[in-house]
Amino acid sequence: MTVDVDPGVDVVHAETTLPEYLALMRQPVDFRALMRQVAFAAKRVAAELRVAGLRGMLGSTGQINVQGETVQQLDSYANATFVNNLLRSPVVSDLVSEEMPEGLHLARHKREYALLFDPIDGSSNLDVNLSIGSIFSVRSSDDVLTTGRCQLAAGYVLYGPATLFVLAMRELGVHFFTLDPTIGEFLYWRGPVTMPEKGSSWGANEVHSASWSRRVSNFVSWLKDATPHSTRYSGALVADFHRILCNGGVYMYPSDSTYPNGKLRLLYEAAPLAFIADCAGGRAVSEEQDILEIQPEAIHERTPFIIGSRTEIEHFLPARS
Repeated sequence: MTVDVDPGVDVVHAETTLPEYLALMRQPVDFRALMRQVAFAAKRVAAELRVAGLRGMLGSTGQINVQGETVQQLDSYANATFVNNLLRSPVVSDLVSEEMPEGLHLARHKREYALLFDPIDGSSNLDVNLSIGSIFSVRSSDDVLTTGRCQLAAGYVLYGPATLFVLAMRELGVHFFTLDPTIGEFLYWRGPVTMPEKGSSWGANEVHSASWSRRVSNFVSWLKDATPHSTRYSGALVADFHRILCNGGVYMYPSDSTYPNGKLRLLYEAAPLAFIADCAGGRAVSEEQDILEIQPEAIHERTPFIIGSRTEIEHFLPARS
């Protein structure tokens, strides 16, 4: 099987590995090196997840992270795995993680990229063996606190029935790679992926619905009644977004009384997923503006988040008061 690519490049086969694909697409050598290290960390995390229960790696460490959240053992393991692999990278100048209070600044000599990441998204699913993920954003070393449009690339890893590496690059779009555990490589699966213009499902944590704004509540009523959309919500952002990316629809985590500024972190959750959606023809907004236009002021800044197909998102926008 072969995959159609832009004229002027070699043919990508289904057996093409992630590094081979990036080489065929003439991506810079340093970027290819960075993606190899991110992919290697993801393979290590995927391998540990398969046997975490047998090794006693489930459950909490008893610690609270900078977000005020309980740290799971696999949160700590995944963060250490990503950091330790990237510390050796000759091309990374800065690391920002959900699990670290401050960004980690490395020597700048010959290092041009910053990597911002959530090592484990969906920690509440760990003990019940549901899908979780890792999210990452690639920026230049000088653009950590800039708008999401300055991202050079973004992606996520979905640890589910298969382990998927999803990578978005502005000039190439969104592409899927599947981990073949028999050879330890991510192999090209499909792309460029386009998000459907309209979907039939939506997801949100409705436990907070009593304190949503009227605009959000009216939007949810439209999703439920006028269309209607089925409810799909797993508690893992990566898993829920992946469904929307493939099938269309909308996912939302708006502001509420508990999180008046939103719950999701802008730099390593909302912005990279917004970048992926944008590359696939979708869109992401806070309750006030496009996620990719928000100017961050701190590495752990939060934001309200509504992402999905353009039909749904553009229905939400005219309702603004």
